Amino acid sequence: MAGSEIVIRILVVTALSLLPTLLWAGPVEIASDKMVFMHKSERAEFINNVHMKRDDFELYCDKLVAFYKNSKLERAEASGHIRLIQKEITGRSDKAILDQTNNTLTLIGNAVLEQPGGRIEGETIVHNMNREETSVQSAKGGRTHMTIDADEPGKSTLPIPDVTK
Repeated sequence: MAGSEIVIRILVVTALSLLPTLLWAGPVEIASDKMVFMHKSERAEFINNVHMKRDDFELYCDKLVAFYKNSKLERAEASGHIRLIQKEITGRSDKAILDQTNNTLTLIGNAVLEQPGGRIEGETIVHNMNREETSVQSAKGGRTHMTIDADEPGKSTLPIPDVTK
């Protein structure tokens, strides 16, 4: 394994290690301009200026559909101007799926995760919290990107791994 591949793996694991540990702990708070509950289908829709918070994880979007069972959140699908924040990690995408059943976070469409010292981007980013594994996929014919800031000024690298195969 090349030295740059080791650095990339360490950065991705470090960058996303905070996400899995705290994403599903504690109660969920959701605020929006409008809420619609569909009790029979155990679903709730939050529309306009949506802010979901759980511990130090925050998600902002235009619309959030929460699926629950026995008053427990199973999955949430966010759309429109997605922004997420957890400590020093920020992200954005066109759509996001928080799947508590499978313990995954999926960012879809122009997906980006950043933290001081690095950034990953692609069409889709899937983070499996159980396996502590992150997959970055490009759009058809496109490429994924990662930026790692070097400790020394003027020595940054931009490895562009091809993880689509």
